[in-house]
Amino acid sequence: MLSYRHAYHAGNTADVLKHIVLLALLEHMRSKDKGFKYIDTHAGAGAYSLHSEFAEKTAEWQRGIGRHLSGEAQHPLMQALVAAVHTSEQATVYPGSPKLAAGALRRQDSGACYELHSTDAKLLANNLRSQAAIKLYQSDGLAGLLSQLPTPTRRALVLIDPSYELKTDYQDIPKTVHKALRKMESAVIAVWYPVVDRSLSNQMVKALTAGLSQRVDCFELGERADSEGYGMTSSGLLVINSPWGLAQTMGDLLPQLATEHSLDGELHHRCETLIAR
Repeated sequence: MLSYRHAYHAGNTADVLKHIVLLALLEHMRSKDKGFKYIDTHAGAGAYSLHSEFAEKTAEWQRGIGRHLSGEAQHPLMQALVAAVHTSEQATVYPGSPKLAAGALRRQDSGACYELHSTDAKLLANNLRSQAAIKLYQSDGLAGLLSQLPTPTRRALVLIDPSYELKTDYQDIPKTVHKALRKMESAVIAVWYPVVDRSLSNQMVKALTAGLSQRVDCFELGERADSEGYGMTSSGLLVINSPWGLAQTMGDLLPQLATEHSLDGELHHRCETLIAR
């Protein structure tokens, strides 16, 4: 059983990037009346208290979403993310990707969320107990993704967000994504990756994009320059079948975020179209 718990890292800078892009993709999917399915392969617990023992141990959220909670967010995507954070006298709760998606699904939409960790799977079920449109599975999300495609409406938004606790993820994810696209070439697929070893993330991005004809955008946001021995310095989202306009939106927003989240005085961000269509 894998030991990774996202509660230690919820609301950090990587989550800010991931969830801003997710909100933009959900907005795009909602722009058409035809229903879509949201598929989350590594769903986690769905929501996280920023005052929990886990969050307080690392305090990563303080230099992530914490930078935005006290001020007035200027960009609409940041405003939407801050608005989704539930604050009360008792707790501040940060939404995971399933919670953000649940808030965006319409009557004609549906969802499928996968989480292997037994404790987080139970928490996810509790956090999404009122969301009948989302089915939950305590099973492998990569295999589950392939079982969900193609969707009845031929519209799907997929988030692949593993911990990379297993180094084989760097090889397994590109293989799964290519299988998924063979089953449904129009699926919008967002793959999150950490930058710990730059060579590993570069190899995975290269494998993910090999042979594709779909539009692919790449977005990164970092706190420090790449360096051995510092752990994760940046993270990224690779978006396949990326909607028109997303690159421009992120190109405008990322420099601002890089300024706000830098820990070394330098700007660390990337906004690049790897395959244009």
